[in-house]
Amino acid sequence: MSPRQLPIILALGTTQTLAWASSYYLPAILADPIAHDLGISSNWLFAAFSASLVISALLGPRVGRQIDLFGGRQVLSASNIILAAGLAVLGLAGSIPVLIVAWLLLGVGIALALQVTAMLWPPLASVLGTAPVSAATIRFCVVAVVGTIVVTEATKQAVAFWQRRA
Repeated sequence: MSPRQLPIILALGTTQTLAWASSYYLPAILADPIAHDLGISSNWLFAAFSASLVISALLGPRVGRQIDLFGGRQVLSASNIILAAGLAVLGLAGSIPVLIVAWLLLGVGIALALQVTAMLWPPLASVLGTAPVSAATIRFCVVAVVGTIVVTEATKQAVAFWQRRA
């Protein structure tokens, strides 16, 4: 692996970790505190999250075509913007309809960001040439280590934040 490749792999690993932690794993950490804060059952939050997964699954084939047409870099860039917008709407949610809109927006971001094909092969192959397999191994190691640290600390901070608000 060349010195040029390591920063790319580390960046992809870090952004992948943040994308998973701020979307897919978010309800596991914050469903009950958010539901309590909104005065609703956590079932509503998990229903909205489930809808986001359905949206993500339905968009999967289209996302794959977009990657083929425009490359993984553009799709991943768009995913960051959409996930950030979804998280902003979620942070502002004060009712069930806004909560649902936030999770539907997050579902689009999940489709773009968490597709294995979007995150792994096209970006790595286009940048790293013929060495995506070893790069993928390193990337998964980065995701595992960074993910464990980030998600553990984020969980502690999020729970403390929601407990202070209660």
